[in-house]
Amino acid sequence: MFRSVLLATPALCLCAIAPAQQQVQARKLISPLRDAGIYHVATGTWTRTGATANMGPDTIYSATAPSGYFGVGWEGGTGVDEGTLPGTGNLNMGPQDAYCIDGFQFCYCSLDVSIDWKYFFLDSYVPCDLPFTPANCNNAVGFLYSLTGLPAASACWIVTVDLTGYSTCMEADGGPCAPGYQGSGLGLDGFGIAHLWATPNGGTSGPILAGYDPGWAPPGEGTCYNTAATCAAGNTGLGAQDFFAIEGGALSPGCYFFGGYINTNGCGGPSQVPGAQFCFEIYTDCTKTCHSECGVVYCDTNPNQNGDIAIDNCVLDGSGNIITVTNAGSTLFAYLNVSASQGVVTDPPGSMGDLCLTGSPIGRYVHDLQAPQGSGTYSTDVWGGVTGGGVGNLPTPPGGQLMPCDTWNFQGWQRMPAGAPTTWSKALCVTFR
Repeated sequence: MFRSVLLATPALCLCAIAPAQQQVQARKLISPLRDAGIYHVATGTWTRTGATANMGPDTIYSATAPSGYFGVGWEGGTGVDEGTLPGTGNLNMGPQDAYCIDGFQFCYCSLDVSIDWKYFFLDSYVPCDLPFTPANCNNAVGFLYSLTGLPAASACWIVTVDLTGYSTCMEADGGPCAPGYQGSGLGLDGFGIAHLWATPNGGTSGPILAGYDPGWAPPGEGTCYNTAATCAAGNTGLGAQDFFAIEGGALSPGCYFFGGYINTNGCGGPSQVPGAQFCFEIYTDCTKTCHSECGVVYCDTNPNQNGDIAIDNCVLDGSGNIITVTNAGSTLFAYLNVSASQGVVTDPPGSMGDLCLTGSPIGRYVHDLQAPQGSGTYSTDVWGGVTGGGVGNLPTPPGGQLMPCDTWNFQGWQRMPAGAPTTWSKALCVTFR
């Protein structure tokens, strides 16, 4: 984490300017950085002293090289910065092709009494390609994180954000719009960090400019895939550019910077002109991957599997997550089963087909039991169903609650008429978001 590196002031000369960039204002930091602690999104509470959180333990993106400035002038508009989460095919050899993001850290200065900040991530993002729509290869993932009542008090702050319960799965190297590593220069391997802030009294505020100092801090250092630290003062984010996008607010939509990065003062030395990158770190467990696609069907080769299975929505936003089995035939009654692990037991006692869940015991949505309709169709809302008592509660066993980045396996079970063996649907692996 970069709790201390930005207390120094920054770094060199390299001017990479994107076409049609417009300049916005940078101001010198108004105070040394203060550590606000950890903000827990799930509860809206803080851990101030001796702070710990259930996130990480690894850093997958680190933009912390200090500049001594913060940016102002686009309050009310959405600013989007860029970077790269490397996958296994990237030249930087990332450890996974998708990452469960369970925390991040950012910093800002404000002359107001408090400040509200909102963030969301795009795992597919082409820098400065407006508007932020899928048609322009921009894919938003996860949640809009609303951080309210952050400290200001005419000072500069660093905030760690604990996303426990609100983690999100982000694909590497440009996400689903351009899967896999495309190579430098094409702009298709980036992710986006979108943010919007507001102050109650309109006091001057903005993000601290840090993380773009490629002359003194090579991009990608300070992460789980590149632990080097050429410049102890901080790191340059992989894929960071000397520009960012603004959409909405008082400024016209477009690409902005602060005049062209210049720092001839060495590692940690003050910038003459700061780079257009905002201090940010992103946390994950680099030993684990996640699945951003909404449900993967497996256990579908046995001709005796009785029923197709699908889920309509993998995002745990409270709107429902309905798993539907179709083509189960004329059955007497049926219900959904759940397990944390997969396995295959062919023709278990009294059944025909493959049971593709393992565990002791397997969870059963028995209170959601129903008679299939039509061609053998039945649905279970695993967010608001009867069995778990709603709000994503799992049946007991296994107990607990569905959480973002958790992976669960589901399979339908059907009682057949006239004493025939019971049957199993195909199985479905779901990583929730």
